[in-house]
Amino acid sequence: MCSPLLLNFGPMKLLLFLLFAPPLLTQAAPHNNQKPRSDFGSFDSEQTAIRQRGTEALKREGLRSQANLCTNSEQGGQAAIAACLVNEDKVTEQNYLAYIRSIGALLRLPDSENAPKKLSTKRLPFDAAEDAWRTYREQSCASMATQWQGGDQESVAYANCKLTLTWNHIKELADLYSDLWH
Repeated sequence: MCSPLLLNFGPMKLLLFLLFAPPLLTQAAPHNNQKPRSDFGSFDSEQTAIRQRGTEALKREGLRSQANLCTNSEQGGQAAIAACLVNEDKVTEQNYLAYIRSIGALLRLPDSENAPKKLSTKRLPFDAAEDAWRTYREQSCASMATQWQGGDQESVAYANCKLTLTWNHIKELADLYSDLWH
């Protein structure tokens, strides 16, 4: 059955009407232009999982940075402290990598309106910045440790420097990328 409004149009007016006023004849499109809820739900759950991994790594290192690591190693001298700090640095490095991988994944995650099936694998400026930061950390700590060249204190200073710079950097990243967690 034809609408009484359409009966008053001639063929050309009817064609123009159909071309430029389709919402009157079809179901109205959503106002927000978002994808169907099923796509958004998948996007949202992936984003939540990434955020959770990053948050857990950040919390672990926040607690570790407040602890007095390796105080029990002091009785073993500089060599024992250095060995302990090297082991602690390995844990910190794993948490740091988990955190920056979460940031990178969130940066690669497309917005919910244009969400493809998988994350982008393209290299981001963030990746280059983190590569440069790791080079800075290595060179800075190696340079600083030369004050104690040739002894156990050099190993302690280097490992302590890496921990300190990594903790500071993680805090800096948490500030810089805080909007990714909202």
